[in-house]
Amino acid sequence: MAVAQLGIVRRPRVMKISARDIQVFVAGALALLGTQALLQLPSYLFGPAHASAWYDLLFYSLSAALDLLLGLAVFFGKRWAILLTQIWLWLTLALSIVSAVRAVVVSGPNKLLSHILLWTVWSGLVISIALLLLIQLSRLQRFQVDRTPNKSLQPTATAPSDLTEK
Repeated sequence: MAVAQLGIVRRPRVMKISARDIQVFVAGALALLGTQALLQLPSYLFGPAHASAWYDLLFYSLSAALDLLLGLAVFFGKRWAILLTQIWLWLTLALSIVSAVRAVVVSGPNKLLSHILLWTVWSGLVISIALLLLIQLSRLQRFQVDRTPNKSLQPTATAPSDLTEK
């Protein structure tokens, strides 16, 4: 009876996350941001907006479209895309900081406008920092998985050998 109970208890499988898995997650996040910005572009073009705000929104949408292109390049495994993504995220981070300072200076005593602008900029800061940290995490040695094929004659669970069936 005790032996039967031991057979039922199974250890959970531990999934190993590879650097490529992290990079695909970052690629998806970038593609989502880029797609969202492009989908909002018509509302910026045809909606009522102040002249100076219109240029900022148009620049934001067009520059965020680069997120989509970089996300696709990372997803398809282009090595140069990781470096370009890091540079782009650092530039986005710097631009978000400048925008936060500008929002505080422009809004002045209007507390509600200041809070809305800072919340919008703050979310961009958090996303940029999180994606940069994930890219740095994917470069650590512990996430570099050896994915070389099995060249020995020993069968594996995923690639059984014809030698053992005979």
